[in-house]
Amino acid sequence: MPDSPGWSDEQKATVDRMWADLRELANAVVDHPHWKSVPFDGLVKSRMQLKREALPTETGEAAEAA
Repeated sequence: MPDSPGWSDEQKATVDRMWADLRELANAVVDHPHWKSVPFDGLVKSRMQLKREALPTETGEAAEAA
């Protein structure tokens, strides 16, 4: 099987940009002033709740089966 041609320079640049955006957004969430108002012992629980609420809701047959 011949070697893959790999990604183009444009594709590499897009992936690099997207990873940089992801790191910036993750830092914005983690460092947001809101988290200073959450008691330390409930911090992980609060962040996990936010993560669950950000997930799309189930619709149709999947919701009915649950």
